Amino acid sequence: MQTPSNLNRFKHLCLALSIFYLLYNLTTFYSVSLYTRYPSQIHNLATPFDNAIPFIPAMIIPYSWSLVLFVASFFLVRTSTQLFLLTYRLILATIFACLIFYLYPARFSFRRVVPDDWTQFGYQFLQLVDKPFNQLPSLHVSYAVLLGVSLWDVVASKKKWSSITYRLLLTGICTLIALSTVLTYQHHLLDMLGGVVLAVAVLILSNRIRNALVIKHLTLGMIGFLLLAIGGFYLTNMTVIAFESIETLAIIIALYWLISFTILACAYQQVTPMRDARWFQKSNNGRLTLYTWMKFAPIIIVYNSMSFLGQWYFRVFSKSQRYPLTAYAIYDKVNVVASPRLTQTDVSSHLTYWLFGHTSLEWPSSLESNRPSARYQIIVVDLAAEISSHTHYLEIAAKDIMSTPVHYLYLPLLDLQPLNDVLLQDYIDLFKRIESLTQSVKPRAINADNENQQEDSIITLINFHCVMGLSRSIGVQVLYLLYCGTLTVYNYQSWIEQYYPHAHLKDAYLPQSLVETMANYKSVTYSTEPE
Repeated sequence: MQTPSNLNRFKHLCLALSIFYLLYNLTTFYSVSLYTRYPSQIHNLATPFDNAIPFIPAMIIPYSWSLVLFVASFFLVRTSTQLFLLTYRLILATIFACLIFYLYPARFSFRRVVPDDWTQFGYQFLQLVDKPFNQLPSLHVSYAVLLGVSLWDVVASKKKWSSITYRLLLTGICTLIALSTVLTYQHHLLDMLGGVVLAVAVLILSNRIRNALVIKHLTLGMIGFLLLAIGGFYLTNMTVIAFESIETLAIIIALYWLISFTILACAYQQVTPMRDARWFQKSNNGRLTLYTWMKFAPIIIVYNSMSFLGQWYFRVFSKSQRYPLTAYAIYDKVNVVASPRLTQTDVSSHLTYWLFGHTSLEWPSSLESNRPSARYQIIVVDLAAEISSHTHYLEIAAKDIMSTPVHYLYLPLLDLQPLNDVLLQDYIDLFKRIESLTQSVKPRAINADNENQQEDSIITLINFHCVMGLSRSIGVQVLYLLYCGTLTVYNYQSWIEQYYPHAHLKDAYLPQSLVETMANYKSVTYSTEPE
């Protein structure tokens, strides 16, 4: 089992804490403002049983242990799997609890007098940082349960009494943390019960979630929803004349955002690969359909912004090179290149460089008289499910280049979706279609009566593209070259380092097992003899 580094542990801790402080404080400010303006909309969760619960000032000590245990847990778990699972659970508990805080705002009902003994400072600090809102469910209780479960197997000792002692100590700490929420008059019993229910739900859900990408999109959806909805509330109440329609519109947009990202999270959760017919539909030239825009407009807008960022990245990253994207020759008549989704202004320059090695669509005067008698075809392999392809722009740019045809192929991959999530047969089918297109155009016969007549050759450019040109396009191109036999399991990594040093291809994304499997399909050969 892999042991995570301290740096990796610290990153996970910062991520979980950042999400907690952002969402918890956001919903706290919302509840305080709502209580100030519309106190009747704040719920009271006190029950008759709460009246019998005593206030015990000393319980401020175990109440404060929650943060200490929260931080320490990231450095106590032993394996990377445990670290990821711990992070998943805490983030899920946070986002679901904060959603409930927004939908069902509640306030602690009893008046708590700050004691004048040694616990005074603790309660004064508590009043400063934690207002009597965000009640149901109690995150203190949820975290106590989740941390207890996550740390249960941390101590592995051959001496049975050591494990028993550790688990008794852990159970006692977590129990005291949970009880302190009602004994310090921070929560009611229903809040405590809600915290337990939430923790159990998170434990069940976290064991069924496939990877961090599902959590990522659920979190982005929840953060966007709360920011938009609460932002609309503040915008409405900050104006001189309250426009309730502004808040209503903000909530509609927030729900749209949440639903889109939740659907995307469900797509990542699928065991079998997604299909464009179910999720991201595109037209025959790679444009996202209206139906896809209706489902995923917020996500598509985000990825369009990422596309422009990708263009900027290449310009900055390769500022010492005139053209960072150089086509690689499988054979002298077949070239491949991986790229980001190109903008309309960049397509012409890249296309002429890939085909001719110069920058203008106009032939240089020195070459015009000896213009090569060659035909070209372009095969665009679109791997970006979340954004329209640049195929349409390539078709326009290639229209005047000796009537160059552009063929469009689409294999919808989600961003950072591990490449082994796709069925092997889907890759093979794609590569066979590329092979068929490559071999379908026959060279013209040589004119024997004209000795100066050059043979017409067909030059094929295969362009794999995704959004930013860092993962999907390069990864699938590597698989294609393995399929062709151009690369092997022994040299593909050095090839990536040489031709795409900027690539983001971690082992989890392009696993060795997939590389080895694809290398067995060395079935594509390009004959030098005309047929």
